[in-house]
Amino acid sequence: MKPNAKVLFIGLDGLEPELALEMCEAGELPVLQSLREKGVWGMNASTPGFGDGAIWSSVMTGVNPAKHGRYFYHQLKTGTYQTYFFKEDTDFKHEPMWAEFSRAGKRVAVIDMFHAPLTKGLNGIQIADWLTHDREDVPRSWPPELIKTVIDRYGDDPFGGQADAPGRKTVDYIELYERILDRVETKAEMSCAYLDQGPWDLFMTVFADAHDLGHQCWHMHDPSHPQYDAQLFDEIGDPVKQTYIRIDRGVGRLIEKAGPGATVIVLGGLGMESGYTANFIMDQILRRLESPPGAQGLTYVDKLKEIYRTVAPRAVRKRLGRLGQRSEQKMLVSDRHDRKCFFVPNNDNCGAVRINRVGREPEGKVDPSDLDAYVDELTKDLKDIVNLETGESLVKEVVRVSEHCAGDHLDDLPDLLVEWNRPKPIRKIGSPKIGEIEAEYPGNRTGDHTKRMLLVACGPGIEPAGQIFNTSVTDIGPTIGALLGVTTQDMDGKVILELAATQ
Repeated sequence: MKPNAKVLFIGLDGLEPELALEMCEAGELPVLQSLREKGVWGMNASTPGFGDGAIWSSVMTGVNPAKHGRYFYHQLKTGTYQTYFFKEDTDFKHEPMWAEFSRAGKRVAVIDMFHAPLTKGLNGIQIADWLTHDREDVPRSWPPELIKTVIDRYGDDPFGGQADAPGRKTVDYIELYERILDRVETKAEMSCAYLDQGPWDLFMTVFADAHDLGHQCWHMHDPSHPQYDAQLFDEIGDPVKQTYIRIDRGVGRLIEKAGPGATVIVLGGLGMESGYTANFIMDQILRRLESPPGAQGLTYVDKLKEIYRTVAPRAVRKRLGRLGQRSEQKMLVSDRHDRKCFFVPNNDNCGAVRINRVGREPEGKVDPSDLDAYVDELTKDLKDIVNLETGESLVKEVVRVSEHCAGDHLDDLPDLLVEWNRPKPIRKIGSPKIGEIEAEYPGNRTGDHTKRMLLVACGPGIEPAGQIFNTSVTDIGPTIGALLGVTTQDMDGKVILELAATQ
């Protein structure tokens, strides 16, 4: 009997690999541990410095960010000083893997692939922005009528596509946790129902629950976090671990429904840790580095933001979220004209820097012939900054994006990614050049991403070889292609031979 899916891909968005492996060894994630024992597993390499939006986009396209063009939901518009909101359905510069497989005659199902474009005319089905993290558009599908059927039967996202909420109290966190557990069950139930409509050549589904819960509730897991509540932990346990356990059960249901003979690929990440960042003061740092000694590095934009946070109620700030971001960015445009470099929006794991380069920016200040020397000096200045509460360097690494990415859309990306050294909160920093800066993180997320990703695979032809090495997120597309008998075109990755050597 044929399996319901030849290849079953399960994404565990936001899963922390080190915690998951620890739980596997402790017997708390029996399904994932069984896959590890019967097949192979490894820690997938991701492009240094980039966040989840860029990395999952590389997973689904098989190419690096300089080819697919996405690094964040809010990006700089090349050739201007303005930013825009990236639209998944229109702004990607490279198609997702399933479009190529569909053209090759393969029957595919894609459910909530993280920040994925909707592919019309697909030989199969696709659900986009249903039960996902930070919904970028309305829930939609191919064929178009499918999404109504799904929502009528299984309901919509209990968070309306956005789990962030300022000012949560203990009872709110408990409610969030309970809704997350219910959402895991809903995704598993729905995915099993559509697996039953096989056979599929490729069935892809993604659980976003570790991502949402990790951002909102990491302080309920990590005893070292300043907001950790031991009494609450005694009452409800560890919500992060319990969510991983519930997801593991969902993975087991999907594998059982796929049937014997399916090749199962599970990809988890980007991981999570306590969410400390200096992004909220990054532009102030950069201004001070190019200002006369003693300058505060603050603009009228910063002062307006502080007044806004002080005066506007949290509920109002939540409703005005993106409107506020748009207004802020408009005010920043004039400031960027006169700078040598400036901060651009990015995930909290790294500060993103754009160099105001002659010949690329409208009013460039750094000549290409001086670029290397300028970057070297800026890197040294950034690494001289210290977290004054810990005595440690604030900056772990400064990544020059052009050394890790290549493609026609390299100029759509930041020039530098400043990786924060963040074992403790970042509240008071200083260096000889910038003086001291003291500020409190204005956000409500308590967990943020690591750069770790976990790959686990099991199936026909996959020998139980244990841990494998030297795999990349861009290898997923070519490897699935090989399993389906499709030689992929224009992808950066290679076939992972331990998964597809006999195909």
